[in-house]
Amino acid sequence: MLIGDFIGELIGELLSGILNAIIPTSKSKLEKNIGELRGEDWFSQLDKDVRYNYIIWYNKKVKRFLSKPENIKLLKSSEEGRERFIALVIKEHKKFVGIR
Repeated sequence: MLIGDFIGELIGELLSGILNAIIPTSKSKLEKNIGELRGEDWFSQLDKDVRYNYIIWYNKKVKRFLSKPENIKLLKSSEEGRERFIALVIKEHKKFVGIR
């Protein structure tokens, strides 16, 4: 049974990879926007931190925020916007690990 599960998972991953290469998804917007922000020192430091990198890529609220081009412009131009975004990432990380 384990081999069957592994093969099914492998086939699913392959099909998913092929579809993502052919059809642009919202994740490709996310990847583009995160790539753009990696040029910013503050974001690069946040992204390099394993705790926050996971939240940036997998938390619904954070992903939704980063998928919008207007929010990327805000983060690049506003210190207050950056501080609020960093606070959001930290808050979502604390919720994820169960710290209140």
